[in-house]
Amino acid sequence: MPGMPWTPLAAAEPDREYVAMATKLVLSGYRHLPAFVRSTQALWPELTGSEGLLGYSLAADLTRRTFHTLSVWHDAEAIAAFVRSEPHALVVAHTRPWLADSTFRTWTVHGRHLPLNWDQVHQRLRTATSQPTAAADPA
Repeated sequence: MPGMPWTPLAAAEPDREYVAMATKLVLSGYRHLPAFVRSTQALWPELTGSEGLLGYSLAADLTRRTFHTLSVWHDAEAIAAFVRSEPHALVVAHTRPWLADSTFRTWTVHGRHLPLNWDQVHQRLRTATSQPTAAADPA
């Protein structure tokens, strides 16, 4: 799966609890792939400059039109600030109609367990509730 490996932005304290957030985003059709990738690339400068972010990673399965994100934050307030900020809120509004399915999951993790591996992330996402976002469109 292509993507971006774990990119640490700050050192984690081994005994401190942080908040991990994982997403699974499934595009409704291949025709949305180039625009989705371009739109989300606009978020990287904002993400890497976000207050309270310890690190992040991305995995993509282009044959299944599926993207996974992982980020670890100091606390839930830091995640909320990023989610509400621009351009994130604008990109979400713009790309939401292109999604057939999305899953979001947050949990706490001690710094000594970072970085998380994708097997752990996928297990967490499997236990989360999927959120249909648009009618499936196989094109």
